[in-house]
Amino acid sequence: MKIRTLTLAVLFSTSLGVCSITQAADTRLAIEQMAGIILKLDAKPDQNAQMTLDDISRDSASTDNERLLASTIKNMDKKIRPNDKPRITKIWLSPAASETEREMAKILLRFNDAPTDAAKQTLNYWAE
Repeated sequence: MKIRTLTLAVLFSTSLGVCSITQAADTRLAIEQMAGIILKLDAKPDQNAQMTLDDISRDSASTDNERLLASTIKNMDKKIRPNDKPRITKIWLSPAASETEREMAKILLRFNDAPTDAAKQTLNYWAE
């Protein structure tokens, strides 16, 4: 009986550790690249940024949400297009989206000519 209790305790503590590791690895290359683009954004993404966003959109390793975020950033002109707002809002409110995808969606929804100071801190953290 003691062994069973000990085993359950070890399994439980291991699962907690895996959860935090998963969250730490949550920031993927696509998010890092998009963060860097947003930080340098001047009205519209430049040609190099558009090529990077196209690559993210075509990459099979990118999630559907990452593809949608990349497409939205590519179409930006000082802020996201009204047509993109419902799709980005859906990511922001989705419990299935990763924490970084939800945070990126929130940044895009609040973007107006430039990211807020709080958003810049988050984007800098991701872009590093």
